[in-house]
Amino acid sequence: MRSRMIAIAIGFVLAGWQPHLISLVVCACLACITLLCFKFISWHYKGLMLCFVGGFIYATLWGHWQVSHKLSDEFVRTDWRVTGVITGLPRTEKGVTHFNFEVASIEALSDIEISDLSVRKLKLSWYKPSQILKPGHKLRIDVRLKPPHGLVNPNGFDYERWLLVRGFDATGYVRSLEITGVSSFSVIDNLRDLINLNIESRYENPKAYALLQALITGYKKNLSDESWEILRRSGTVHLAVISGLHIGFMAVLGWWIGRIISFLLPRTVAYLPYVLSMMLAGFYMLLAGAEIPTQRAFIMIAVFVSSAMMRWFVDHWTRWWVALVCVLALSPLAAFEVGLWLSFGAVALLIWFSQLSITWYSVFKLQLALLAGMLPLYLFFFSGASTVGPVINLIAIPLVSVLVVVSFINLILTSIDLYWLAYIEQTIVRLFWWMVENAASWEWAFIDIQYQTILSLCLVVVACVILISPKGWIPKPLAFIFLLPLVFNKFENSRLDQEFDVIVFDVGQGLAVLVEVGEYRLLYDTGASYKSGSSAFERSLLPYFQSKGIKQLDHLILSHDDNDHVGGYSVLTKNTAVKEVYRSFGRVDESNKYCRRGDIWHVGSTRFEFLAGSEGIEDNDRSCVLLVSNKQCAVLLPGDISKRVEKRISIDQNLNIDWLVASHHGSRTSTSDAILKGFRPKHVIFSAGYGNSFNHPHPEVVKRVYKSGAQAYFTATDGAVFLKSRKENRCIAESMRHEEIRFWR
Repeated sequence: MRSRMIAIAIGFVLAGWQPHLISLVVCACLACITLLCFKFISWHYKGLMLCFVGGFIYATLWGHWQVSHKLSDEFVRTDWRVTGVITGLPRTEKGVTHFNFEVASIEALSDIEISDLSVRKLKLSWYKPSQILKPGHKLRIDVRLKPPHGLVNPNGFDYERWLLVRGFDATGYVRSLEITGVSSFSVIDNLRDLINLNIESRYENPKAYALLQALITGYKKNLSDESWEILRRSGTVHLAVISGLHIGFMAVLGWWIGRIISFLLPRTVAYLPYVLSMMLAGFYMLLAGAEIPTQRAFIMIAVFVSSAMMRWFVDHWTRWWVALVCVLALSPLAAFEVGLWLSFGAVALLIWFSQLSITWYSVFKLQLALLAGMLPLYLFFFSGASTVGPVINLIAIPLVSVLVVVSFINLILTSIDLYWLAYIEQTIVRLFWWMVENAASWEWAFIDIQYQTILSLCLVVVACVILISPKGWIPKPLAFIFLLPLVFNKFENSRLDQEFDVIVFDVGQGLAVLVEVGEYRLLYDTGASYKSGSSAFERSLLPYFQSKGIKQLDHLILSHDDNDHVGGYSVLTKNTAVKEVYRSFGRVDESNKYCRRGDIWHVGSTRFEFLAGSEGIEDNDRSCVLLVSNKQCAVLLPGDISKRVEKRISIDQNLNIDWLVASHHGSRTSTSDAILKGFRPKHVIFSAGYGNSFNHPHPEVVKRVYKSGAQAYFTATDGAVFLKSRKENRCIAESMRHEEIRFWR
């Protein structure tokens, strides 16, 4: 049976990797051929083949179903009247209310030809809300919608996949809203809202109530970035995110309650412990919002508990594979979720360690073994690991387990004005934060470790297998030989003098360009900051910086004082040191200089030159214009300059450049014939937001670029664009969406 589960799981995973989903006709033909082979061909492995093809076809059909509901790209920034009900918990921050909306009916507010529109759920924002929204509110709203779309960057979060998995078929914002009633099917969400209000009313410290809300209702929005960083460094993030650990604890608690009842009332059903175990775990999952991670955890618990209840005498590994298949059946793209790898990886290690001998120090040994076993996943997903986690979790896990039980009892008591457990709850919360804050403050609490190649990561896997193998199998010191590539991981930067790489990040409406020459790094602009408090730098650049271990920039160019270009500056400086800044505005000092025409410096054979900057009155025209070139390739970064400045810098230029980042995101006032004829670029990159309200890039500009003979790239539809200067006069241009094709994009 285990082999069949493995075959189904492989089918699920491979279907998710399809660049384009095979058609329904092909699915039908594939199913018929497989059934005929199974019927008439005598082959020992035909059962596995049937399972594999069945999993592949199932996942493909699931993909077709999800994609078929998405709002089409032709309806970008269109207005609709929608009726339906709010699902989940609305949240309001900095004057904006965000909520999920289940659609009952939808009609266009303009003359749009609509055929077979089947939008199911929307993710909406309401700016400057005039009413407080609650779970279950029925609404009639006028909204401006666009298809599900996300920023696509190296090592970045795949927002489009996230939306697809959770069934969001469009995003947008509210233009007008009317509450028409309250749904009677939102009992759980209303209970979650009441619990959150109860917790907030009892605590003044946001950090305290944010932790309790995360543990009881799965509401994590009140945990600040500072709190998440503390949890990350202390290795306790998993404790603040309801997962298998929490739901498993509830399952164990339910089982023991059932055992006690069975002992006191011998005539009760023998299955009572198992039934209560799943009921309590299921209730906790619903109370946590029934998000994908909690559903995944509940399914895993349900498989293990139900198999024990039904006396299903199979080994734990078979149950593990059955649970994995059930989770993938719920969402075949779960294989792309970090949480699935972490949760199933941890359970696999626990199954493995359960076969080893148990001693008095087994708990501490288990924590170290889990760290060693999970190290490859930590390196792959997070580029580092917490060194204090194994020790802190010895105390934090039982502490949080007690806190969950005490908090549930306290919720019941405080609802009838009894505060008997309030002091105990507050003490545990304070103790938890005191412990993790002190652990995180240690300089070596979290070690950043970058692997340079897949081969080095595979060697780490071998090392970890040696470390967690039973005593006497393989000499443990051998593991440290395989870990050497992590220590000597600088070999990749042997190309220093004659090559450079440029990444035009997909930051939405804005600009951020990273230039790398070996170990030298220059960042041109930082992208925008948002009303929510986040920034394009956090979403687009920071994941790449963390994965590559970039903690310092040699130069930062702030082209001009517009939010969409320099809004991420404060977040950048919190995470990354900067040696020297060139700018066209603000105060200057020894490390902050104005960019001036004629300023030149070299890194190896790569030349950096300002062609203009810090001149004139208009902010856009003061932009720092930077030319980066070597003997093979050249790229021009002009900021937001207008046609007038373009004409000035193009005079007397006899230079064929390979790449031009379009001025002012392709606005009508820039990227003129002057700059296209003066520099004769082979590729023009437009950095602009998807469906932006500025109509960037303007159709006239795009037409002008194509007429000049250049190839155009658009970050909105191509994702991040990579420009690579290589030996033998090779200048390569690639884009994320074309190099990493996914069927949901």
